[in-house]
Amino acid sequence: MSTVASPPPSVNRIAAAIHRLRESLPQRISSGQTTQADIDRLHESLDLDLGDYCRFQERKSLAFASGVMTLPEAQLLYRYLGNTPDHFNRQPVEVKTVLTQVFAELLGRA
Repeated sequence: MSTVASPPPSVNRIAAAIHRLRESLPQRISSGQTTQADIDRLHESLDLDLGDYCRFQERKSLAFASGVMTLPEAQLLYRYLGNTPDHFNRQPVEVKTVLTQVFAELLGRA
């Protein structure tokens, strides 16, 4: 499911995706689908450097300006990205995972 395709006005697809992932992680660990060590490695691998961070901020702004994402979605992205890559890199794994998926989709729209 795309997190950046023509949204219904009242649905924040990004917040919903983060919530779904946050809820599923403990179940995935308890069922043996993944381990906490795998999640920790994923968390670290999703860190952004300054170049990607700037590209993400730019793509987010362009997506909002072109109507691809709603204002609440753009604001949520901005809040999670913060003012520096460090701010993003300290987010929980579910946030980094969903935002990385959004970033990939936005890059694919270029």
